[in-house]
Formats: sequence, structure tokens, C-alpha cells
Amino acid sequence: MTKRIIAYISFGLGFLIITFFKKYTGTIIPYPIVFYLLGFALFIIGIVLIRKTPTLKEQRDTKILNNEIKNLILSGEKIKIKLSDCTIKENNYVEEVDKYGSGNYLTTLDIERNIQAVNSILSNIGNAEKIHVFQTVLIYTVDINGKIIKFSSRILPYDRINLLFKLDKQKETILYVDKKNREMYYFDLDFLNI
Repeated sequence: MTKRIIAYISFGLGFLIITFFKKYTGTIIPYPIVFYLLGFALFIIGIVLIRKTPTLKEQRDTKILNNEIKNLILSGEKIKIKLSDCTIKENNYVEEVDKYGSGNYLTTLDIERNIQAVNSILSNIGNAEKIHVFQTVLIYTVDINGKIIKFSSRILPYDRINLLFKLDKQKETILYVDKKNREMYYFDLDFLNI
């Protein structure tokens, strides 16, 4: 919460300083460019902090999720599984992402948008880069009282080969399952350090 307040203050203060010193022609302040650059730095810091700091809703959701996981670990049924018994399903693809866009904080400035527009008009080459996206899921199948139940992990950002190396080091993990509702479970993959 405090980071978010600091982010908004930095953003607002930076914006005000930039706006004031953009066309400042007075003589009271001897070096207005220094204040303009300071305002620009505060503005950028504010934008970065706003984008990197989770909202209150995200913080609440994370807290609820962590509490659910703790409850499952404390009171759920613990099933020790061999990671070699899990099936690996993967969905890897290549995605084209614009080099200029939401990931670039400077695109909010008019001059950057003008440069991008000129680049797009003159040539479309080099405006996008290809990113390999790896999505892998572990599926553990177990027979409980004659009923086949499948438990799948969260989506893991690894390709099959790298994931197999990591699983081979760990060998086994624990699956925590709610005793009343088998659809509530937690696949303990914290050893992957995601």
C-alpha cells in the first residue's frame, strides 16, 4: 500500500514539475533544465512503481490463495508422489511482440509515439521480436476407490527437457488434497523456485 502511494505521489509530482518547467522562461530559478530532468525522473519512477506494485485486490487475492494453501498443507490429505509417475503436457509457441509498446515506459511520451509512427511508415522491419513461450503442466493420475482422478499442476514456464532435469533432481513431492472436496488440492512444486 505504501509503495503504491509513493508511486502516485512520484508520478503526480513529476508530472507537475515537467508541466511547469516545460516552457519556463523566468529568471528566479537559475537552471530550470535540472528541475525538468528531476521531474522527468520522478515521473518515470512513478510509472515503474505503479506497474510493478500489486493493487489492493491483487494483494487480497494473493493473501486468500496463500491461506488456502496453508490450510491444505495443515489439514489436507498428503499424497507422496514420484515425479517420474507424472505425465508432462506442454504447449509451446512463438509469439511476435512489438518492440515498442506497453513494455516500454517511454511510449507514453509524444516524441516516442512520433518516432514509432515514422518507423512504422518507413519500414515495418524490426518492429517486432519473436518470443518463445513455454507452458508445461504436470498431470498425476491416481486410482482412489476404483475411481480414476487426475491432478494437474499450475502452468509452469519450462520446456519439457528443462522441466525433466529439474524433476529428476527432486525425485518426489507431496500433493495436498482437501479431504472433503477432491477438487481442492495443491501440487507442491516450490522446489522449482517460480
